[in-house]
Amino acid sequence: MKQDEAEPVLARLDVSQPRRIVGAGVQIGLGLVLISLAASLPREQMALRLVLLVLSGAGIYGAIVMWRATSGGLVLTASGLREDGGRLLAEMANMREVSRGPFALKPSHGFSLVLHESMRFAWVPGLWWRFGRRVGVGGVTPSQPARYMAEMITANITAKNPGQVG
Repeated sequence: MKQDEAEPVLARLDVSQPRRIVGAGVQIGLGLVLISLAASLPREQMALRLVLLVLSGAGIYGAIVMWRATSGGLVLTASGLREDGGRLLAEMANMREVSRGPFALKPSHGFSLVLHESMRFAWVPGLWWRFGRRVGVGGVTPSQPARYMAEMITANITAKNPGQVG
């Protein structure tokens, strides 16, 4: 789909700003605690200091990546699930089922899609991930809009495959 083509939006999933702030804040806090811990170690444990400093840098970098990645939301159209910028998560024709039970492999406050054909690995921290035949949606998203989007996808899958129970 080209960017200039307008396709009706079936459901939209935006990021919850309080969850976004808490998620990034916890990662930054972890980085600062690791820096403090590294500074309190004696000089004889320089290797451990370096490991803690690398881990703290990774935590702070992860917070920055998550903050940038969660600046937009997700859009469901008849053709598939996409980011605001147009990046495709999964085509509607490739979606087989929606998993959102308490024991499903899914992000917090979200759902996961099982695909017919596997797709390349992709990960947007705090918003979605794709690994093989699974796509996980959620994390820093509110649960009600995510539930609505999952129900819209289930209804679309059921409409295309009337004999299938979702």
